Formats: sequence, C-alpha cells, structure tokens
Amino acid sequence: MGISMWLATVLLLAVQQQQQRPALVHAVNNGLGLVPPMGWNTWCTGEFCGVDICNDAEVRQAADAMASNGMKELGYEYINLDDCWADKRDAEGNILADPKRFPNISDTIRYVNSKGFKFGLYTDAGVYTCSPGFRLHKIPGSYGHYQQDAKTYASWNVEYVKMDWCNTKLNGTKLDPHKQYAEMSAALNATGKPIFFNSCEWGEGNPWEWMQKYANSWRSGPDHEDSWQSTSAIIQHNIGLGKYAGPGGWNDLDFLMTGGQGCLLHSPERHCPGMTDTEYKTEFIMWCIMASPLLVATDIRNMTDIMTKTLLNKELIAVNQDELGVGGDKVGDWNCTTNASQPSPCQLWAKPLVNSTYAVALYNTDSMAHSITFHFSVLPGWGAGVAHVRDLYNHEDLPTAVSMVTRTVESHGAEVFKVSHA
Repeated sequence: MGISMWLATVLLLAVQQQQQRPALVHAVNNGLGLVPPMGWNTWCTGEFCGVDICNDAEVRQAADAMASNGMKELGYEYINLDDCWADKRDAEGNILADPKRFPNISDTIRYVNSKGFKFGLYTDAGVYTCSPGFRLHKIPGSYGHYQQDAKTYASWNVEYVKMDWCNTKLNGTKLDPHKQYAEMSAALNATGKPIFFNSCEWGEGNPWEWMQKYANSWRSGPDHEDSWQSTSAIIQHNIGLGKYAGPGGWNDLDFLMTGGQGCLLHSPERHCPGMTDTEYKTEFIMWCIMASPLLVATDIRNMTDIMTKTLLNKELIAVNQDELGVGGDKVGDWNCTTNASQPSPCQLWAKPLVNSTYAVALYNTDSMAHSITFHFSVLPGWGAGVAHVRDLYNHEDLPTAVSMVTRTVESHGAEVFKVSHA
C-alpha cells in the first residue's frame, strides 16, 4: 500500500472512530484510557532503573513536586509504584505492603489523592514479581490471587494496575498470557471500580492484536533503558503499530527516561543521564507522535532544563492527547545517504489530529546531521497545495504558507511540526 493510500485509510478510520467516540469502550469495558495516560512511576527515580527502593516519603515528595512544577496542570495524573512496594501475604492470602517502606499504604494513597492525583501500583501475572528490590525474599505475584488482589486494590482506592510477566512458568509449563490477562481484567472489572489496566508481557505475544479486550494499554516491546540504543530500537520496533492504538487501548513504549535515571545509592547526584539532551528530545517527540502513555520514571523532584523543555511542552502533549485518538506511524523515508544499498537513516512520521490537521516529525537515526524534507503532498487532501506550519517544540509559526518543510536535523534528533490547511 502506498503512503498516500495508507494515510487516507488511517484518516478515514480515525474520523469514523471520532464519530463513534461517545459510545466507544475500546478496552475492558471500564471507560478509561480515552487518551493515553500521563503520570510518574518510581522505577528509575532514586537509583538506577531496576534498583527501585520506593517508599512513602519519596511518593509524597513526588506528589508535592508534580502539584507545583506544572505537571498536574498539563495532565500528568497518575502516581504509580513499580516493583518495589509489596512484601508478602498474610495468613488469609492478602497482599501486604512492605512495612518499612510503606507503614500505612492507605495513608500514602490518601495523601496522593489529596494532591489531586490518582494512585497506581504494580503486580505480576506469575508466582513472583520480577525483582525483590534489595530484599532477601521473593515478592509474591498475583497468580492464584487475581480476584483477591483486585478487591484489595479497589479497597485501597488504587486506580491504575500494571501487571508484569515474570515467573510465569509453572511445573515446566508457560502460562498463557491471553488467559492470565483476561482473568485479571475480569477481576478488576468485578470490583465495580474503574481501574486502568496496563499489561506488560513485553510484546512477545503481539498484544496489539488482541489485548484491546482486556487492557487499556499494553507494552509493545522490551523494557526501555536510559540509552540511545534502547530508545532507537523501541522506536524502530513500533513502526507499523499505530493502527492498533485508539481510545481505550494504547501501544505502551514503556517509561520516559527524560533527564536521566537515578544514580548509585547515596550519590549526591539526582540524575545520571544515559542519553544526550537531543536524544531525550527525540524520545519525547516520538512517544507523543505514537500516542504512547507518557509515564515519567525519572526524578521529577529535581527537574533539569531538558525535562522542563520536553515534559512540560504543552503543544507536544496536545499531540499525544489529541482526541482523534490515532497512533502516529512512519510514512516514508527521505533519501539522505549516498549508499543506495543501505536503508535511509532519515525517516518521516505523521499523526492525524482533529480538524484535519497533522503532526509530522523528521527523525534522523544517523550518527551525523542531515537535511530532511517532508513534502505535504503525501498527506491526504493537500495535493500540491500549501499549509500553515507550526514548530511545536520551539512554539513558532513559519512566516508563510509552504508545501514542504526542511530542517537540518541533528544526529539522533527529531523535529516536529503541526500542519494545517492554508
């Protein structure tokens, strides 16, 4: 299928979707996730990613920061614990929070709610979670306790649940993700409380093809690490998946690493960046274009300059949260290499928006800068006509209507524009 035909089909489906939206429940029959969720997660805040020693004080400080640094006003509404909070089960099988980290998790949740945020937490589909989090015992997963755990979460006023996929091999037989996620989805719905449900089986079973029935978002690939190798691989992996996203169900590219993960234990530094500011800018632009959940996993209590410029960019967030509810995708390449035997490192991306407008991105995967041109003629309805163009990252309108946009894009960089009929 050619680029123009592909985009025309996507646009038609998007318009139909928008017309049906008042009655649309795309996933799990809970009415949630009509736009991608936004929020913060503990995973990479205090230490390196995976060394998540979250606690009550950290969560309260994050809530205070988000309430005052502009995140709350821009739509970041969830404060989520990752694999760091649970401890063991009591004699009746009820899951308990780690008493040292969360002496009274209900009090923690009430504090988060008092600041105007929703509270979320982590579990696992298997017998144990993925990480003990520097504890000497394994942390129980939800297998065999789906209904019991769902009732506990609802009683605590949990409004977001992420279910991971570690330790899902029992007696030599791998559990079926279709069955396990369906069971937890039904258990959450049975509580009568709307709870956003995120599945995390790392894209192994092509969840974009079937998870819409059970979850509001699904991890479409492996864990996102704070490195360009990881970020670029995830962007590449999600090419072609935009058509599966929509109100109620979203491709989850995993956490945003903007600003850099935490550092070694007891380090005075708050951020130990694994990428350049250009690469963090590209990360945020592409997550917005693809309509991924925007869940920040770095220390938002200490916002760096690049965190402020990206995470608080109102115009980019508007692209991600656009009510048309269409996932953007790669629509072509710009030939910026002299080696015809190699794929072009210069990519063109587009995301249909409301009112027949588009967000378009010029993305350079190469190790050197390139001039990239996006001809609007590939967008349905433009033909050879011109468009009004706005630079969304720099908040600037181009002075005259044009039929294309050209920019020199840095190595590993991206530039993003909004295109509307002149």
